[in-house]
Amino acid sequence: MPTREELDRLEDFVRNLGNELLSEDEVGSSMDSNEFSFPTDVRLASDSDNDYDSTTANEIEDMTSDSDYAVEMDTDSGEELVLDEEISSDDQISSEISRTDAVQEHEIDGDKSEYSADDFGEDYDFSGEDDGEVHTADISMVSGQTGSVDAQYASQPFQLKEEHYIAIQQTLAKLPRNLKLAIEETLADERIAPKILQPLIDSLVEGAAPRLLVNKLWRITKRNIVLPRGYEKLSGEFLVRKRSSLTYRLTREGWSVVRLILLVVSITWMLGASAFMWVYRPLMAGHIYDMGLEAISVDDVDRAISHFNDAWYGWPLFVREGTDRIADSQIVVKGWKSKHKWLEYVAAFQARKYWEKVELFYEGYLEFKPDNKSVRLKYAYFLSGVMGKHEKAIAILEKVPGTGNRKWNREYMLTVGDIYLDWAQDDPTKYEEARFHYAKVLKMSRNDERAYLSMMNYHLRLADEKEITLLLPVFEQEVPGKTDSPELAAVVYAGLAEYFLARGNNGDSKRFIELARTADPFAPEPSFIDAQYWHLAEDEGREYQAYKATLTNLDALESLSRKDLRMRILSLGGVGRIQAANGELRAAMMSYDRASKLFEDAHARNQLGASPEYGQLYLEQGKIMYHGFGFSDDLTLSLVENQDTVVEGDSRYAELAQAERYFNKAEEIFNNGKGSGLPAEILYRRSYIRYVLGLGDELLDFLRVARYEPTDYEARLALATVLLANGDFETSRNQYFKALELLNEESREFEDNPTEQQKYAELLIRYVFAWNNLGVSRARSASRGGGDDEYAGALSAFTMASTYLDEVNNSMLNSRGLIGVRGSELERIVLMADGRRVLLDKATYPYVNRSRLLDIDETAAAETNYLFYTDIPSSLLPQF
Repeated sequence: MPTREELDRLEDFVRNLGNELLSEDEVGSSMDSNEFSFPTDVRLASDSDNDYDSTTANEIEDMTSDSDYAVEMDTDSGEELVLDEEISSDDQISSEISRTDAVQEHEIDGDKSEYSADDFGEDYDFSGEDDGEVHTADISMVSGQTGSVDAQYASQPFQLKEEHYIAIQQTLAKLPRNLKLAIEETLADERIAPKILQPLIDSLVEGAAPRLLVNKLWRITKRNIVLPRGYEKLSGEFLVRKRSSLTYRLTREGWSVVRLILLVVSITWMLGASAFMWVYRPLMAGHIYDMGLEAISVDDVDRAISHFNDAWYGWPLFVREGTDRIADSQIVVKGWKSKHKWLEYVAAFQARKYWEKVELFYEGYLEFKPDNKSVRLKYAYFLSGVMGKHEKAIAILEKVPGTGNRKWNREYMLTVGDIYLDWAQDDPTKYEEARFHYAKVLKMSRNDERAYLSMMNYHLRLADEKEITLLLPVFEQEVPGKTDSPELAAVVYAGLAEYFLARGNNGDSKRFIELARTADPFAPEPSFIDAQYWHLAEDEGREYQAYKATLTNLDALESLSRKDLRMRILSLGGVGRIQAANGELRAAMMSYDRASKLFEDAHARNQLGASPEYGQLYLEQGKIMYHGFGFSDDLTLSLVENQDTVVEGDSRYAELAQAERYFNKAEEIFNNGKGSGLPAEILYRRSYIRYVLGLGDELLDFLRVARYEPTDYEARLALATVLLANGDFETSRNQYFKALELLNEESREFEDNPTEQQKYAELLIRYVFAWNNLGVSRARSASRGGGDDEYAGALSAFTMASTYLDEVNNSMLNSRGLIGVRGSELERIVLMADGRRVLLDKATYPYVNRSRLLDIDETAAAETNYLFYTDIPSSLLPQF
């Protein structure tokens, strides 16, 4: 605690300082322009907070603890300056005043030159009168209350080390005038206990920043001191040096440039990041998606799926090729998830008939968007109608999220009924399941049009005439085009048209065809039934146009169900049939090929079963190839010139071989594994091909044909000839006898009719063949040990053949003659007689055989040297 003398000395020091400041000549003249004042209650400068450094902030945060600071005596060793040291008070006061005067003069002179109004701003009012009043009042207050200092502090020394005292003086010298005066006043105030002043003194000793000293002072006196801008952290002198330094200039002037650069960089980075995330990614992902779609169009399925995965999940930024491009890339761009791309890939795979991939992408889409009802229904129809996976289709509808009452959902109930109805084509027990679901919806709503249409479709599928008749009045008054379910309405109306057409009711059939077209102009069913209508009416032109319209509407569909495939296959077959009838054989074969390939693909996927209507396609193709594109007459047993030969490697050989394959495919469909179901005409043609080409297995088919067509002499002649060629002479003889009986019945119609002489002549050729081959059969039997009856029968047969042959030579007056049975030059029999080459035409067979039988011709002696006709008819008799 300071002594009484020290307090008196400080009081005089403050009084002299106040009087010095009250001098108007010194203070007023130098400070008027600055309007410097010391308000007792003003706020801190608003922008001072911007200049806080971390040290000052920490010091301010410790203010609370400073207030409770307990004064402790400095026990450190060293020289101490004790205020109650025994020295002369006059000398002490004199030295203090001298020192104070010197400091004041130095500060005043320095302030005049160092600080100006620009440093303090207009916020500070330096008024000499106010300053004088304030300090005079303060000093008076201090003087008046000096004597009231508590006696307990008079005995306590206030000790400061000399270096601390010097530090306080140095700190005060760096402070702005208003703060310095306020601190000096506070230190000189005897009413304030040293313990309270201790935090302020410690801060002065430490050389604290002006702002911290302001806060310390406020905690003691509750006075707010406004600091000039430059003094918030540094002294004015240091501020001047700082402003003139290179560091300050770089900091103050370069910061704006750095700040601008940082701003530009930040904006550029944000724009670049935004462009990368929201412009580059979607555009690049769209490009990769499109690359996948292009890969599908060229059937590169693996590459298409790879592109889709890259676009969806992420793609490498720099690496484009390689199976490990994702792992090898240092930067992988996050994918752009575009859900509608799943459906685009579904459509692309459907167009190329990659059904498994269609299923895969449908499931992928529903995984990310399971609540899309329309896509789920389409997927269910696809699984049932295209893939034949009926159980899975129903399971897909069972897994609908958020529909615990799915069994009461109308659309799902009707769809499940449709799936069961389609399933019933393979498993008839499912018809009842379909009926149950349709009836359930009708029970819920008696006016549900779609439910009525579905129920009628169910009865049409079963061809239940009774139920159709009961429901038919509902559709009698149907207004064209007024329907809530146009696609289903077109199907049902077309089914009713087919129902009436099968019963010969062409009027109602045509009416429902038009109703179906009005309900849905793009539905294929009305055009398909219309083609059948014109087929029965034998109008090929309109039938052809109706088939074309059906194919056009089917081409617009994304995928073909079982019903759609049937219409497409049969429409192509109908177009091919009409083209073949008009002589456009190659165009017809192209139409048939398209139809057969569609069937084979659907049949391999169990979408379509074996049906005779599909087998008919192969029969028509086989017929075209059997006759050949050039309408060759080599297959007809008639008297024609230059009969073609069938040699392996020849185009005709290839046509017949292809026809035999078509017939075999048709047989697989017709018999369905239960024996041959081919018509007799096709069986005969296939047997003929096998016989001519030497393929074997023809005898069994000839026997079937003879059983199916017992009155056809062509079938008997062919069977007898094949038996003779196989060495079965007895059986062949019986067949020749039956053939001759049938020929006798046939010849009676033409024998006395001059207009039918050509047909009669062709019958005579068959007589020649039959009698000659019958004679060969008897002669070979006789040579094997038969009796004289066999020789006599053989001679009689050869004689009959020669008689008919003479009749042919006499009756045929045109170029058709017997050349047709002679064959080519190589097929003629070559004999050597007396060193000469003898060519024997087929027309001489009966004469040669009779001469050999009578031993007149001794050039051949074996039974095999009896000559027989291997020619057989190329087709059965035309059916009328």
